[in-house]
Amino acid sequence: MIDTLGKATRHNMLLKVECACGNVRYCRSADLMMVYGGGANPFRLRFDCSRCKPEIKVTLVEVHPEHLPRKLVIHKPM
Repeated sequence: MIDTLGKATRHNMLLKVECACGNVRYCRSADLMMVYGGGANPFRLRFDCSRCKPEIKVTLVEVHPEHLPRKLVIHKPM
């Protein structure tokens, strides 16, 4: 079971972040790990929607590096 950002990064996974209004973004687990740390639970991260303020659904998605989604969000550490 993949329950940390570190494990998701080892499997080269993306986080699919969906809002009830239809807003969808994909985030690389490696980028999120640099910000939140490898032990962070990806399902407990807080995301906000730019359109509304509903409950956000997070899904881990395994993809091939050459077939990345168009709405990929790159998180840079501050």
